[in-house]
Formats: sequence, structure tokens, C-alpha cells
Amino acid sequence: MIHTWLLAKGGGISRSLALLLLSSTLSADTLGFIEQKFSYVSFERGKWDRTAQLPCYVYSARQDGAIVEVLRIGGGYLVPFKALKGSTVTVCGSTAAFDEGFEAGTPIAKDAVRK
Repeated sequence: MIHTWLLAKGGGISRSLALLLLSSTLSADTLGFIEQKFSYVSFERGKWDRTAQLPCYVYSARQDGAIVEVLRIGGGYLVPFKALKGSTVTVCGSTAAFDEGFEAGTPIAKDAVRK
């Protein structure tokens, strides 16, 4: 099963959680994780486990090399991230928080993906 998220208006995130997620954005160089605002995210079929921690979902890589693709809001490129086994992505509304252990791949033009 592929888990795909599209940006939805009024995602139902509590105000305090949304403020916490938006205010805690740190660079990958400092603490080893990043947060991405996205309009589309897709997890590779069969390589991720999903756990509900409402209002969020936590995805854990089942194996090394599991791919998650992200299209940032306003971006024209789909960026694949390769995970190490056990790495997690927490998705809350239109924000995805990536744990340590991800390697960004070469961006793909979103028009090329739709063909």
C-alpha cells in the first residue's frame, strides 16, 4: 500500500501543535533532522510501517533504502529521500518531520513524474 498525502485545507491540527511544529524548524546540520512543508508526499510501497499518533502519523522504514518522495509547497521538484532501517517521518497536516538517517536524492521535475 502506498501512503500518499495531499495538502488539505483545515487539516484539523490543534493550534498549539501546529505552532510547535512550525516554530521548531531546525536545520539538518544542527540536530540531524529536518521539517518540510509539503503539498505531496509518497512512501514507497511495502517498505514503511505507519502508526497513528493523532492528529499525526509516524512512518518507520522497514529496511535500508526505503524511499519517501516529497514535493515542497511552491516547489517544482519531487525530492526522493532514502532512509536507513528504523528512520522515521512524522506527518502532521502539511508538515513532515524527518528523523536522522535520510539521504536526499536528485530532484525530479514534477512534470516528468506525471508522464
